[in-house]
Amino acid sequence: MKTKGFSLVELMIVLAIIGVISSIAYPSYQGYIEDTFHGQAQADVKACGMALERFYGNGFTYEGGEAECTLWSPASGAQASRQYTLAVTPIPLGQTYTITATPVIGGCDERCYSLESNGTESVF
Repeated sequence: MKTKGFSLVELMIVLAIIGVISSIAYPSYQGYIEDTFHGQAQADVKACGMALERFYGNGFTYEGGEAECTLWSPASGAQASRQYTLAVTPIPLGQTYTITATPVIGGCDERCYSLESNGTESVF
């Protein structure tokens, strides 16, 4: 009589292969997700900069313009699910600004982004 099925050794080999593949794939996936959120934060900072420029065109000051911006990223999502926090810092007299995006979890580690009113961008 011939039995059908898998032996315990065969199942353990398959589980070992799945474990090795998972240990390689998961960190790559996490890096991809972080890069995606970083790119979205850059886009949201630039959108905030455009809103501040429109605000400046109406009153010739940036002061109070941060109300025109969504202060989290992704801006299309709820604040509770934010990955980055945006901060608008107007310089006294309201003539310049700096918008900074910082991750909610963890440090900057080349994942923070800032945009100044003169167009200077920096990643730190």
